[in-house]
Amino acid sequence: MNNNYNSLKIKVSKFENVTTRPMFGYQCFSINKKFFVGFNNKNDYQIIVRLSKEQQELAVKNNAIIPFSHGAKMGWIEIDVKKTTTASALKWITKGYENAKELSKKKIVIN
Repeated sequence: MNNNYNSLKIKVSKFENVTTRPMFGYQCFSINKKFFVGFNNKNDYQIIVRLSKEQQELAVKNNAIIPFSHGAKMGWIEIDVKKTTTASALKWITKGYENAKELSKKKIVIN
């Protein structure tokens, strides 16, 4: 069992207004129906995080982070919890949370 991984899941579950449900083999967390992080303990304790394009470009400079794309799922990064600290991973998950909050506030206006 990976303690870093479990510690991160516990911390994320305490974020304000977060809900969780399984999707695509991951335990996914969302705010206002916008998913921002997924945990998969069957795939070597994989964690994926949805970020803005600018944040993704910064994140992948970290050697513990790679771009994640699975089919049409673009805009996500994958964090290798064995190569990073809980604090560093939590920083990117928190950015994903803030990004999802912003995305949930945007309304589509049709004229």
